[in-house]
Amino acid sequence: MAKNVKKGKLKKIGGLVLGGALTVFILLLFLSLNNIGEIFDAVKTADIKYVLIVVAALLMYAALSPLTLCILAKSKKTKASFGQLYVIGMTEHFFNGITPFSTGGQPFQVYSLNKIKVKPAESTGLLLMNFIIMMIATGMYALCSLFFFGRLTADPGFYVIAIIGFTMNFAVLGFMIALATSERLKNVLVRLLAALAGIKFLTKIIGPRVPAFKTYCEQSQAAFKELWGKKTTFLICLGVKLVTMGFYYVMTFYILRALNIDVGYDRLFFVVCCSAFAITAVVFLPTPGSSGGIEYAFKSIFVSIAGVSSAVAYGGMLLWRMTSYYLLMLLSLFFYIAFEVYYAKVYKKRLAELESTAEPDPTAEPEIIPDPTAVEKTEPEQRADVGGKTEPEQRAADSETGIIGEREAETVAEREAEQNAETAADA
Repeated sequence: MAKNVKKGKLKKIGGLVLGGALTVFILLLFLSLNNIGEIFDAVKTADIKYVLIVVAALLMYAALSPLTLCILAKSKKTKASFGQLYVIGMTEHFFNGITPFSTGGQPFQVYSLNKIKVKPAESTGLLLMNFIIMMIATGMYALCSLFFFGRLTADPGFYVIAIIGFTMNFAVLGFMIALATSERLKNVLVRLLAALAGIKFLTKIIGPRVPAFKTYCEQSQAAFKELWGKKTTFLICLGVKLVTMGFYYVMTFYILRALNIDVGYDRLFFVVCCSAFAITAVVFLPTPGSSGGIEYAFKSIFVSIAGVSSAVAYGGMLLWRMTSYYLLMLLSLFFYIAFEVYYAKVYKKRLAELESTAEPDPTAEPEIIPDPTAVEKTEPEQRADVGGKTEPEQRAADSETGIIGEREAETVAEREAEQNAETAADA
């Protein structure tokens, strides 16, 4: 178990290092293709008041993000406290940020919820519902952005990327709903796994897991359908998620104002839609945090919104990336560390309780604990204790002379007494 824990930690560290290095490399690549001096000049002249509003919007987004998971869990009467659910919900951003396709958050949350005694099937149903609500909320913003499609895809390259991104985004939403509700899709997946188990070298690995996988799918779908039936809870969560994503998308508006670009509040909705469009267009990229695509998308969006120079556009992209990605990941990492520290304390407490309540086995032989102060005697010392002879030599001498030690005499007497008692009992 210790080896598995160590391997898991190494994987997390490796993912963090890889994701961070890749993002930094892409940022440097984009900056190197332009006048870095002009880009940093644009950032230096940013209005600090609006920069603080950007940070405040990010903090509001982060604070509201875990609430839908907490609401769904309480509606399902999950045996976990609000604090535990909130902290686990906050870790999603960190693991999404370091994994391809931003897929690491949900598996880690299943693992974390299992630690606090929430069954994986139940937590999967919760997280499926939470993910679908998030996809519906972001999809609603994305649909609104399509009204400005022609204006936002003036770049021919971005036009193609946007079509692929939107198609994949809505396809994933449809697949997740089918996965959570369709009996037919569940049976197809089970049969596919069973077919793989029929391959010789996979039989031992996959074969025993097919029944468990089927049960897991059934329980996950049951948990999801139970939540899906609670329409009031669903609508509340959708409303919370729409507000949450609104804070995230509005950051772009205040970044533009921070860069002294004349963007009035009459264009606020347009800028929010532009942010949703950019993120939806590149969400399919398999790099951690959509690195590479997201930088290109936001640079294109800044140019489309305000017609600014390339240096100002890259300056805005840099501010957006530093706050929406790096700052958010650091905040999420803090909550992940807090959860691990909390769970370590809980685990130690459970071990202590188990050890204190464990009853001793009456049939077990008493453990002989050696005296730590005892010193093993050398052969000469042993000879000195028994008249200059070792213990075996002395016993042999005693046997020849008819001398019996006191301890041996006591043993003989005890045996004779037992034989006399047995003879009397037989009589």
